[in-house]
Amino acid sequence: MRGTLCLLLLAVASWANAQTDIGSGAMFDGRNFTEAYNMRVEEVLYELYEERKEAMEEEPGYEWEGYDGWYNNPAHPDWGGADMPLERKTPVAYPDGVYEIAGQDRPNVLLIANVTQNGLTGFGSRERTGLFIFFGQQVVEEMLDAQRPGCIPEYEDMLVPKCHPLYDADCRGDRYIPFLRNRYDFGTGYSPNVPRMQLNEITPWLDGGLMYGITKAWADALRSFEKGELLTLNNDELKLSLPADNTIGLPLANPPPPANHSLFEVNRFWRIGNPRGNENPFLLTMGILWFRVHNFWAQRLYSFGQTLPEDSHTRELYEDDEWLYNRARMLTIATHQHIVYAEWLPIFIPRKLPDGLPAYAETEGYSAYFRRTGYNPAINPQIAHIFQSAAMRFGHTMVTPGIWRREFVPNNPNSCSFGSPISPDMDGLNSFIEVINQKLGLTGEKKIKIKTYQDVIDKFFTPYPDFLTDTNGNAIEEYGAIYQFLNNSYFMNEAAFSNGNYNYTTADSRHFVVRTCNSYWNPQVTIRATNVHPFYLGMASQRVEREDTIITPDLRGKVFGPLDFSRRDLMAINMQRARDHGLPDFNSARMAYGLPPVLSFEDLNPLYGMVDDVTRSIENLREVYNNDISKCDIWACALAETVPSGFGNLLPPDIPAGPGELFSEVLFDQFMRIRHGDRFWYENWEANGILTQEEFELISNLTIKRLLMLVTPIRDEDLSENPFEFTDETVCPQPFQLSELYMDDCTGLEGFDYYYNDSVWQVPVIWGITFLYVGLVIMAMFLLAAYNQYRRQKVAAAGRTTRTREIQGNDITKGDEVIVLWELRAGLKSETRLASIKTGPGKRIVLFQGISVLRIIDLRYQEKITIQTPFDDQMHLVVKIPKEYDIVMRCQDPLDRTTVVDKLKQYLEGIGITVLSEEHQKRHMLKSVFTKKDRQNLLESFFKSVFHEGSRGGSSSIEEHRQDILECELSREEFADAMSMKKDSLFIDQMFQLIDQDGNGFISFREFLDMIVIFAKGSPDDKIKLMFEMYDVNKSGSLSRSEFRKMLKAMMELVSASVTPDQMEQLIDSMFTAAGFQSKEELTLEDFNILLRDHKEELSNAHLHVKGFDVPEVELKQEKEQPAAEGGAVPSRYRARETAPARARRTVLRAYASNATSGGGEGKSKGSGIHEIPTVKRIAPKSKLYRFFYSFLRYIENYRLHIFWLSIFFFVTVCIFVERSYYYSVEREHAGLRRIAGYGVTVTRGAASSMMWTYSVLLITMARNFITYLRGTLLNNYIPFDSYISFHKIVALTALAFTICHGIGHGINFYHISTQTPGDLNCIFREVYRRTHVLPQFTYWLFLTMTGFSAFVLTLVTVIIYVFATQYARRYTFQAFWVTHHFYIAFYILMFLHGSGRLVQDPLFGNFFLGPGIVYSLDLIVSVSRRKQELAVIRADILPSLVVGVYFKRPTSFDYKAGQWVKIASSAQNPGEFHSFTISSAPHEDYLSLHIRAVGPWTYNFRDHYNPANLQGKPYPKVFIDGPFGEGHQEWTSFEVSVLVGGGIGVTPFSSILKELVHRFNIGARIECKKVFFIWVTRSQKQWEWFTDIIKDVEDADTKGSGRKSHLRHPIL
Repeated sequence: MRGTLCLLLLAVASWANAQTDIGSGAMFDGRNFTEAYNMRVEEVLYELYEERKEAMEEEPGYEWEGYDGWYNNPAHPDWGGADMPLERKTPVAYPDGVYEIAGQDRPNVLLIANVTQNGLTGFGSRERTGLFIFFGQQVVEEMLDAQRPGCIPEYEDMLVPKCHPLYDADCRGDRYIPFLRNRYDFGTGYSPNVPRMQLNEITPWLDGGLMYGITKAWADALRSFEKGELLTLNNDELKLSLPADNTIGLPLANPPPPANHSLFEVNRFWRIGNPRGNENPFLLTMGILWFRVHNFWAQRLYSFGQTLPEDSHTRELYEDDEWLYNRARMLTIATHQHIVYAEWLPIFIPRKLPDGLPAYAETEGYSAYFRRTGYNPAINPQIAHIFQSAAMRFGHTMVTPGIWRREFVPNNPNSCSFGSPISPDMDGLNSFIEVINQKLGLTGEKKIKIKTYQDVIDKFFTPYPDFLTDTNGNAIEEYGAIYQFLNNSYFMNEAAFSNGNYNYTTADSRHFVVRTCNSYWNPQVTIRATNVHPFYLGMASQRVEREDTIITPDLRGKVFGPLDFSRRDLMAINMQRARDHGLPDFNSARMAYGLPPVLSFEDLNPLYGMVDDVTRSIENLREVYNNDISKCDIWACALAETVPSGFGNLLPPDIPAGPGELFSEVLFDQFMRIRHGDRFWYENWEANGILTQEEFELISNLTIKRLLMLVTPIRDEDLSENPFEFTDETVCPQPFQLSELYMDDCTGLEGFDYYYNDSVWQVPVIWGITFLYVGLVIMAMFLLAAYNQYRRQKVAAAGRTTRTREIQGNDITKGDEVIVLWELRAGLKSETRLASIKTGPGKRIVLFQGISVLRIIDLRYQEKITIQTPFDDQMHLVVKIPKEYDIVMRCQDPLDRTTVVDKLKQYLEGIGITVLSEEHQKRHMLKSVFTKKDRQNLLESFFKSVFHEGSRGGSSSIEEHRQDILECELSREEFADAMSMKKDSLFIDQMFQLIDQDGNGFISFREFLDMIVIFAKGSPDDKIKLMFEMYDVNKSGSLSRSEFRKMLKAMMELVSASVTPDQMEQLIDSMFTAAGFQSKEELTLEDFNILLRDHKEELSNAHLHVKGFDVPEVELKQEKEQPAAEGGAVPSRYRARETAPARARRTVLRAYASNATSGGGEGKSKGSGIHEIPTVKRIAPKSKLYRFFYSFLRYIENYRLHIFWLSIFFFVTVCIFVERSYYYSVEREHAGLRRIAGYGVTVTRGAASSMMWTYSVLLITMARNFITYLRGTLLNNYIPFDSYISFHKIVALTALAFTICHGIGHGINFYHISTQTPGDLNCIFREVYRRTHVLPQFTYWLFLTMTGFSAFVLTLVTVIIYVFATQYARRYTFQAFWVTHHFYIAFYILMFLHGSGRLVQDPLFGNFFLGPGIVYSLDLIVSVSRRKQELAVIRADILPSLVVGVYFKRPTSFDYKAGQWVKIASSAQNPGEFHSFTISSAPHEDYLSLHIRAVGPWTYNFRDHYNPANLQGKPYPKVFIDGPFGEGHQEWTSFEVSVLVGGGIGVTPFSSILKELVHRFNIGARIECKKVFFIWVTRSQKQWEWFTDIIKDVEDADTKGSGRKSHLRHPIL
């Protein structure tokens, strides 16, 4: 807009030279200055537009000045940039030449301040006004901001002298005022050649940082984005407008107001460019002034644009918000530069500018070319250390303890009304406030509380207080009197001014004097009450404090501080700051600026000896420095050079009142460097083009008075010509000079303990909640397990009639409900199981659960039974039955126990058994229980003694054995269990009757021994006779056909052979015919011998097999089967099966030998199934130490690969832990967090990285497809992939250990953090943003930061995952385990979020996670793609022992190896819940089969869903499959001899292997495996009933007579 205001300026110039003086505010055509000025601007702008339109010229483009000060100087872009190092103009005084704080040999700064700068205020300056001094504060705020502490915080606390009147009144002598060293350039401070250089966080230029901030983002936050204006509050007119509220949370400086000593939201401030502009009301008024100046220029430009034609290009420009804003900003900056340098600066340093500011091109030493150009690109404008730390603080000596406010009376221009210098009568007001609280019903936090006058203004000086309005905001009429009283409750204590003679008129009570010390960081309160113009008027009428060494207590001792130290001594801070910056002594600084040194204290001030105050001050200075001026701090001695006003008659004319020689030189140099180094300076308009000559002259003709008239309601007659100067012509001079004697007292010093004040209760509460949560999760697990058991119990009870029909007997019931109780299994208190009781049929008691019989107690031979109950417990009972272990039960309520006891007694007495009832103490009763373990120990001793005697033929004396062994007798069930046979087996029944010679229902020691002797020493004839007598039931000496049929039936039962009656008759006929007895109906003993004559060799080697004793067994010769027909194997299901008689004939003796006898000894027959394997015998060491060493070596040998890889894993884990610990202990030794929390940080950071590593490795162990693939590679020879589940658990437990370490460590670290100041924590945790009013308490870090909150949730998730992963949870609440284990997805997401907070370091988890995460993701994709396939079930067989065989169609792409396993889910249950089962089919078969035993809720439900009886003709539910996955079984072909060992249902992989073995043999495949040993361990014979058909199918499939016949040996325990 070059030339935009040319005509305006010419008009104004001619106007000013005319008779009408606009500058004096006289009327022009009936209008005042402001109206005339605005109208004339529009007229001139329009004339200029017309000229440009005729000349076809456009508005010129401008180079808008930046916000951050960079590139102002093209040759040195960083000169004047924000956040650049200060300029060092004096020698470095660091003791080490690098960074150590200076002045360690100088006196205590607090002592210096208290001795030399303490005194009574109230002596006003004769030359300067309050407007001058507070305008000066905003000048400094525009140029300099070096107040932030360094990161990492460095404390150089100031020791409080003992008995200091403010800080150590009780003379403790151990107090400190906190002092933090300034931020510095990290590129400095490491060498004497590069000493530490502190930073100026803003630009040194006068470039509008005060109005707009130093960043574009900050400036945009202040804008309205309409018409180029800044955002206003309530859209008031310009002269009453205020900046918008900080509702967006702009991060303005927000220390706690010391008057309230509490933190408040930063939203209470107004949005201005200076972050510290809300420090006090006086500084804020300056910010509002420039806020209005900007909007003034924007409005004038926009108003002119609206007068232009709508199709004008120039109008479009004047309507463009961005252009208007930047143009108004340039004019505002130019205006500010002019007012500062033309009006304010000559008054500030009159010694250097006695005739005012020199011409721009004529400043010697600064102008580039004298009298040609003032801009000098060779000048660095950066702020000097001495300016920041000392010289610019000279204004502190002139600050007053408060500011008068002069009331603006629109209709009375001659009014000079000032507010009261004191606050209301607080005692009287508070008494009345209490009455108001009671009347309004306000209690607790809602009560009105008045502490200082800020509270009064905040509560009552509003259009109408909130608490006096209803919910709709309307005034409540009955409270009107209260409001009126409160609004007029101020009154003067005139006695305090009885000696005064002043011009004082009481103004509106809201205009009371604002006390400086009580208004820090709470400026809006008083400004809202009166707006800003009463402040301008009052400051223009008020004298500043006299220019001397005495500092108002509002700064010296009562300046604001942090929350933990609310009041500090700013003068002491001035000196400590200079020492922090490494400033030298006073004389060294003088010489640096070309001044001669001062040799003695008397030479500091020309008024020494003439003015008592000056003399006394210098003498105090001499005393505190021990008369050594060489150690005098710059601030102390340069301040002593100050010449106070009012003594001009004693001084030469060239020594005006104001700063002394050193400060004047420093100030002049700094301001001139800023002026002449600024390319955008308004006086450099010819070179930079931002102004035309006319625009420059327009700006130059503005004064602070005219500016105030333009942007406030202030009139010309309200101010003197220069409001910065106090003269005899000053309009409405102050009533009197304010002093702390006539004002409110400053609030006292208060402290704050960041831990005990806010977090002391939080730490134990958080830890308590954490442990409570862990306990609740564990409790939830147990409750869930109990609920599952209860649900199973309820289901069992609900359908008991149907499900227990197979179990004969009568239920013990209570009403119609079957009683379900807890049986203490084996009599052990810790082992319980749900059970029910049935009595009968006959004489017996049955304990059962569901359809499973737990125990049958035969009572046929019992005469007396004892029932015990405790008198101190109503739930337990014990049933003691002779020759049985005790029954111990715990009923669910006392009524149940009463019912059980009564019905048992009734039943027992009904069958002729005597019942004895006893009562005992519960503890003694349970202690005396004869448990199953006790019985087992007794039986073990019984059998050992019997076999010992049997080996000697029973010739020794029986009395050698223990009496309890001799008296022990076996029941039928114990005998069956010892023989590892069914309790209801016909064989057991016949054998038991044979041995029980006295017929008492038990086998005694002698009776059992007699049988053993026969088997141990007897001949084949003796054993044949024994068999004959077993089945000669009627003892007739012969076996009838029926008795012989019973014997064969018993033999068939032993091998689970199924034979129809017709087949049984065919078998008997064939056996009798072969022996020539076809005509006989009965067999004598001699005939029986003939029948078995071909098997005497086997019988000679037959021995009785008793479980738990190593008795050799021999396998009888088997008939050779004919080889299969040529052409390969035929599947067994398509091949004719062997006839039942043939199978029975072949298995009779084999059954007897394999179950009733055991082959043994040497010299086995050629056809024996025993294989001799050569072994190397080693003698075990006798010493325990050697045995341990021997076992250890064997362990190392067996698990060498496991140990190797575990060692690698733990080695890497430890290395990661050590590396992080070293980094934070050594390399980050001086880091902030390390200094705060000590070595706890090193431990937690090491644990954190170890956690990242272990939790990432955990993913590899979860990649089953990947592991299965690797098992088929060469790596399988070197890595034990089969142990991946164990490795998964080890890694998980390792991760848990580090998690606990990390969590506990950070809990301790959070305690340390909670003791620190908010400023320090902002510095340490730079990535964490929080509002300045928020105290970072323990709960803040834990719940309001991403790192803390994610850690808290992570802890909760981790606890859930680990608790439900325990063996107990997997057993009793598997579905909960399955669900909670899928929390791993949330867990890993939280791990990333945890690191993303960058609380301590950059995120590292991704570095560990990337590789394992990719592997697992790919593995998961493979699994998910398979899980989507629904497979149809083609058959399901309900097998004995709760086993279900499921057969389903095999997918075409499903390839597997024998011995592998899959995971399946059922569509009838939760389709997403997968369970693992081994494949029982062979790879060559065209179907897949699984054999699943019902052991838990899921498998029980699965068995029910696939039970054909339950489907009622409906199709089987479909299944989802995932797999196959590898196991060690699949490598059976890689060894010449494979030993297959299985337990219980774990035999299923061997079904697949055996089928595969036979198949490969049949087709002639070459495999390395030559021999397979199959060992199956079961608890009882019953458990392998379902497997016999599979074994038979394998035998039948062996068409080539491989000889690998199944030889089942049961049970092996």
